[in-house]
Amino acid sequence: MEDWAEIRRLHGPIRCRSGAIARHLGISKNTVKRAPATDRPPKYERTPKCSVADAVVRVLDPKEVVALPFVALVAVLAAGQPSAVAHPDSRAALALSAGLIAVWCGAAMCFPVWHSLRPHWGRRVRDVIAVVLCLAVYPSLRWAVPMVHPGNYDPVLAAADRWLFGGRDPLPVIDSLVSPAVTAVLGFAYSCEWVPILALSVILCARRRDREWSDLLLGLVLVQSAGYVGYFLVPAVGPWYGLADRFTVPLGDSFWIRSYLEHSISVDAFPSLHVATIILVGCFAWRDCRTFYWLISPLLVAIPVSTLYLRWHYVTDVIAGLAVGVIGRLLAPRINAAWGVARQEGDYRRSGVR
Repeated sequence: MEDWAEIRRLHGPIRCRSGAIARHLGISKNTVKRAPATDRPPKYERTPKCSVADAVVRVLDPKEVVALPFVALVAVLAAGQPSAVAHPDSRAALALSAGLIAVWCGAAMCFPVWHSLRPHWGRRVRDVIAVVLCLAVYPSLRWAVPMVHPGNYDPVLAAADRWLFGGRDPLPVIDSLVSPAVTAVLGFAYSCEWVPILALSVILCARRRDREWSDLLLGLVLVQSAGYVGYFLVPAVGPWYGLADRFTVPLGDSFWIRSYLEHSISVDAFPSLHVATIILVGCFAWRDCRTFYWLISPLLVAIPVSTLYLRWHYVTDVIAGLAVGVIGRLLAPRINAAWGVARQEGDYRRSGVR
């Protein structure tokens, strides 16, 4: 500040040349030339630093932040014990994850709009990549969960059901309803888990309702991730295994039974992600597309019933799935809104706007 005042004194009344002032004060000639142009003394301002949280908010989307830890965990476990990745589904899932991450990184380097907040094709592609990455973790849990948490909690879940129903196992009671026709209908309903969410996402995308689209997909990622946490904490196969000696009527060897057993990861009982997903879609359909809600309303009943009838889940799993779906619906819009505000505030700080 003293140099600034001296420069203005020498440059003003005394009329010294800029070069002479610079030599006299031992400063740059450019500094001398800039000083008379302002009526205020120079003020040092430190450039705001970008924190780790700011960098994460600026570069990643909430869906990516939720999904990537599970992708990274599976990748680390696979690298540490490659022989564990024996099932073809797991190998295909890992290859798909690697390919999607490569696409994401390549697009981030080639397209400036990749990280933009504005709705555009890049944001939709990023959303789809994040969702598929999250779903691709599922087949790898077949070997990853036993590595992290070996054990079986079927007896615990069966005991929880008995506690809820006064000491009786509720699922064997359904034996009286078993028939080939009912098995076929409920098996088909069980396999329709992904149809409603795909249809609703297409509807929202076609109508350019980007906020609702993002909420729906973030809700799906939250629900799936909560399910993965449940599988790691409470690995269980399901009543068809844990209560096999209690059922008196076999379901038969239908296509639906064979298909499930071929792709079962044997740790995915608690919570029921089929129930969580259809409840999530139902909640968002009620908010965003009421006509579609009424179209899928039969599945809101049929899918939870099918999980019990087909003996894939305990009643406790269904209750937990219901809770996970509702919580995902409540959290997704709030997280997206908070993320957008944090992103804008970070942009303001980096640009120096006060």
